[in-house]
Amino acid sequence: METDQEMETKIFNSAALIIVIYLKAMIIFNLILGQYFLALILLVTSAVILAFYLIGRSKQSFNRGITFLSLLGYPIIAIVFFYNDGIAGPAFYIFLMIHTTILAVTQIKTYWFWGLYNLVFFLGLFYMGIYHADLISITYTSSEVQYLDHSITYTACLAGIVAIIIALKWNYQKQKQQSERNGEALRDAIQELSQTNEQKNKIIALISHDLKNPLLSITKILEMINDGELEKEETEAILKELYIIANNAQKMSEEILEWATLELKNTSPKFRHVDLKEYCDSMLTIYKGMARQKNITLETSFEGDTFLTTDIDRLLLIVRNLLQNAIKFTAEKGEIIFSCRNTEKNFHISITDTGNGIPKERLQRLFNMKFESTSGTSLEKGTGVGLYISNENAKKIGGSLKVDSKVGKGSVFTLTLPKKPSIATPSQ
Repeated sequence: METDQEMETKIFNSAALIIVIYLKAMIIFNLILGQYFLALILLVTSAVILAFYLIGRSKQSFNRGITFLSLLGYPIIAIVFFYNDGIAGPAFYIFLMIHTTILAVTQIKTYWFWGLYNLVFFLGLFYMGIYHADLISITYTSSEVQYLDHSITYTACLAGIVAIIIALKWNYQKQKQQSERNGEALRDAIQELSQTNEQKNKIIALISHDLKNPLLSITKILEMINDGELEKEETEAILKELYIIANNAQKMSEEILEWATLELKNTSPKFRHVDLKEYCDSMLTIYKGMARQKNITLETSFEGDTFLTTDIDRLLLIVRNLLQNAIKFTAEKGEIIFSCRNTEKNFHISITDTGNGIPKERLQRLFNMKFESTSGTSLEKGTGVGLYISNENAKKIGGSLKVDSKVGKGSVFTLTLPKKPSIATPSQ
């Protein structure tokens, strides 16, 4: 981003360069007219301005250069005033342009000084031109020469003022655009911070809701055993219950931590072109073993080409959660079918089970953050955390998660994914 001093330096250098060019033209003009002394004054003035122009190009010497040149500018104009026809000459045009340049490149707090400095010189010179005209040299030999002198000077001053205004407007637009970009970046940062804070609140809510009670139960049971409050038979029975509670709490914490790791990192999906079947085969082998422990049959089916572009880590997280739920809520001798179907534009991954099914009133809030604890067919703990995580990640990889369920008959969860998601560029 361009600093104010860089902008002021450009304005000062542009105005100084225009003045130097003008003075060179006026030197030639006065030499042609035979005004050698005035030409010499303009030559010295041009050399002084050129020197300060070169000084002004250095950031370190800029403020000093503009101050000295501004202080010298009015005395030089006063000399030109006396040797170039006074009020009848074009000195006041330069007077105005010099003051405009000074205001453009100096600090606002010094405006009172430069305004007063300008006013003193102007009123003084105007007074001399009116009441002491005899002290002023008459150099114009004809009306044509006077017209030409005024035309050249006025054009040069007009060009200088226009250049200053253009520089100011250009810098304003640049500053405005930068401000808009900064504002947009700030809004994005605030939104990202808000989302991160929201995710942390969700994690706290999950821990409070789903881990607090099991841990309190475990602590209470251990205290009872430690204090000898239970008989041997009661201890054996309650240890079995304790194992179930601890196991459920462990699985629950794994789900939450896995989700929290992805969410708090706030990482964007990393898309790759992968063979879905290759990744699913090894995972399905594990879940087939888990299903066998409950005497459940897990069948798999792949239709068509199995290559797609997706974030495979998030996809597998979704599938694992859905398979765990299917096994959890399917009774012994039940059946689960994992199927992957390739259509023209999308991939459809369905997990069908013959489990308990989900009541209609609960289906409407299934993917919300208002989790409800349920028990599986072998007393496994179901919290709804996994489904919430699955739905959130489905959205992030450009997909959608739908469910169709009937109580007592089972459920069908369908994950629909685009072959080429438009929300990010795949990485190879």
